[in-house]
Amino acid sequence: MLGVWFSLVMAAASADTGFLVRAVRSYRADPGQSPGQTHVTAFLQIPADLPSPGAAGEASLALSVRILDSTGAALYSQSWQRRTSIPFPRGDADRLDLIRFTLGAGRYRLEASVVDSVSGRRLDSSAEIDGYPEPPSASDLMISPWLRPVASVDTIPQPGEFRRGGLILAIAPEVVVGGATASVAYLLETYAGTATDGRLTLAFLDRGGAERKRVGPTALKVVAGIGLLTGQLEIGNLEAGSYRLRATVELGGVATMREASFVVDPAVANAPAALPDQTYFGGLGAGALDQAFAPLSVIARPDQLAGWPARGSDDDKRAFLAAFWQGRDPTPQTTGNERRAQFYAGVGYANAFYGDARRRLAGWQTDRGRIFLREGLPPQVLRREQRGTVPGYEVWRYFDPVSRFYVFVDRGPLGGAMLVRSNDGREPAERRWQEILTPAGVKEVVAFLGRAVLSPT
Repeated sequence: MLGVWFSLVMAAASADTGFLVRAVRSYRADPGQSPGQTHVTAFLQIPADLPSPGAAGEASLALSVRILDSTGAALYSQSWQRRTSIPFPRGDADRLDLIRFTLGAGRYRLEASVVDSVSGRRLDSSAEIDGYPEPPSASDLMISPWLRPVASVDTIPQPGEFRRGGLILAIAPEVVVGGATASVAYLLETYAGTATDGRLTLAFLDRGGAERKRVGPTALKVVAGIGLLTGQLEIGNLEAGSYRLRATVELGGVATMREASFVVDPAVANAPAALPDQTYFGGLGAGALDQAFAPLSVIARPDQLAGWPARGSDDDKRAFLAAFWQGRDPTPQTTGNERRAQFYAGVGYANAFYGDARRRLAGWQTDRGRIFLREGLPPQVLRREQRGTVPGYEVWRYFDPVSRFYVFVDRGPLGGAMLVRSNDGREPAERRWQEILTPAGVKEVVAFLGRAVLSPT
């Protein structure tokens, strides 16, 4: 019999004040007590019209939070100042904050307030939180406009973002996305006593509860202890409005559902996407035009790039690039080109996090950068650091529209993270991949992907 457990991410937003609070729970076992600890990440968003600038344009906000138990007794309190200026020098990041705390079983209330130190105006908001009365099978569903893996450049999270394990996410009490290629990132932890097979289904639901898009059910392997399911879903052709992302994880015959809300608003599409192709490339000089052309080899066939005027004028190059992207515009009826903006944003991401200084390769030229630009962030990743003779490696796994995997091994002085195994027929085969990965590494990859990874290409 299929059992069903259902839970919502707990959130509160004051319709009167616009001060937003959203609380997301995860779970950690504690050998000293049962159940274990409920870990809470609470996101805060201050309305843009609250801060009043002082004589020199400076703004100061006093924030405070309290955690109350079911009797109303205060268990925890914290206060801090946020100083900025008007207009906000770091954009929306100057209005975002988060706190983390741990609770036991029971019912609690998070109360938050913010006071504008110049005008004295005060806003309040709150969220109800249940501490887990027993070990759950999954955490709350956390969603964000984007997420990315932690890279060597991430000494600390930047304003407006935070770290969750090996990932960096945007602080987003209210997730608002827009544009034809916009996506919603998701993160869900699983808690299993033993490694087991499972299935994951993701669906977008509209305000009336009607399903507008579904991905899955997708077979997956959940590790013992704390597992992590993460990825990004493009919103597609969803019109403006409020939606919910529902994640359903089936483990051992029990389905666990988690939901989180988001808003689709085309007005938040990024500025480069709103520019016509001619205008976008019209602002680039000779060097930048060549740099804009180079990574197109990742997504286009040689014959589609044969007309590039390498020795032509800047105007010739602009005309080629504009024509190339006009043919790939997902919304030709609008002024901008979302796909072009998404691609070049991806090039910047790949260059920042997948570059190979030893071989003097830009991020988009590396194996990981190429796969990222073509496939996007992987929904499921296995990462291992070097241990003895087993090299460091990553396994990227995709499910939609077909199941694909990519195994990257850190070759050290021989060439950084290199693709050694994949079921993607477009990628070259490395016959010595098992020798490179070592028997111990191969055993781990087989446990993650199944024995299909050993099948001949």
